[in-house]
This record gives sequence, structure tokens and C-alpha cells, in this order.
Amino acid sequence: MTIDHRIAADLRQIFGTGAGTRRTAAAIARELGQRSVRTNRVSAREAVFDLMWGYEASGLVDDSPGPRGGAGWRLSAKGAALIARMLDPEALVRTR
Repeated sequence: MTIDHRIAADLRQIFGTGAGTRRTAAAIARELGQRSVRTNRVSAREAVFDLMWGYEASGLVDDSPGPRGGAGWRLSAKGAALIARMLDPEALVRTR
């Protein structure tokens, strides 16, 4: 599994497959907290910001504050294209 496959799997789990899908920092933190029993709310929230800032720097997500100014991100077209490319059965053959 390549790094692109891992990133695409993460993005798909968090945002789904459609570009423009928005998630709040709290929703993503809840989801990350469910992945591990050792993760508490504070560390999950910090992990969300670290993860999303990396994806934002790569252009895979866009900053999308909520209506009251809360932190949130939406899947960019580049992120959706990465997911679609990794879901393509031919992509698995090309990476082996």
C-alpha cells in the first residue's frame, strides 16, 4: 500500500468521496477518538488540526469555517480526484 492509498483511505473515511463535503473539527475529532481507546478529546482535537493542516498544505482539503466561525474543512477537487484514482482497480495494478 502506497502513501497515496493511505491518504486516500483517510480522506474517504473522513469526508466520503464527493468534493465539497464539509466536516467540522469536532466531528473529525470524534471519529479519530473512536479509532483508539487511548485517545482523549484533547489529543484527538490536536491530532485533527495536525492532520488537516498537512492535507490542506497538500491541497487535498480546503479550510471551511462554520457559520459561527468554528474550524472545519471540506474535501477539495484534488482530494476527491485522489480518492477516485485510488478506488480505480487499475490504480492497484499500476502501483504493484
